[in-house]
Amino acid sequence: MTDPAPHYLFRWIDRAFWLIWLGFPVLIWALVRQVQDAPSQLAALAPDQAACLADLPQVALFSAEGKTVFWVGFGLEMLIYAILLALAHQVVRRCARGEVFVAPMITSLKWIGLIIAGFPVFDLLLQNATAWAFVQTGDLLTFVGSYALDIPVLGVGLLLVTMAMAMRLAVRMHQDAELTI
Repeated sequence: MTDPAPHYLFRWIDRAFWLIWLGFPVLIWALVRQVQDAPSQLAALAPDQAACLADLPQVALFSAEGKTVFWVGFGLEMLIYAILLALAHQVVRRCARGEVFVAPMITSLKWIGLIIAGFPVFDLLLQNATAWAFVQTGDLLTFVGSYALDIPVLGVGLLLVTMAMAMRLAVRMHQDAELTI
């Protein structure tokens, strides 16, 4: 007899994912509002605080081209987060149905790992490309490149890819063992 507790837990996590999906547009809306309201929030600060933050880029005051560059980059990052959420939700739903060591679940886990491993490189390239584009549009005066690769996130992604490969190998070895008996 199998223990029903793990499936029960994954069913609750599956329900929680629906709440996450409902909250995702709210999160995006809050981020957009924060970017748009930054100049007025900066003006409401004390003069010494405002002077410290005045050098930060204020997207709401950028040119149309600069705003387009920013929002395209923002949209790409949100799309990647949505894809990761969808893949993670697939994995949880399969676990809730008891489909743990099946090819589609292992493939989803592998893709999650690949996306997480690739995200630090993508984000670094995106930050530098947008900073360069802001200089070209005149919204920023100087290009300040970023060269900090997020190694822990890269490592977590590679760990997930390795786990998916190990799971696939374990399934294959189990199938081979069943065939030889």
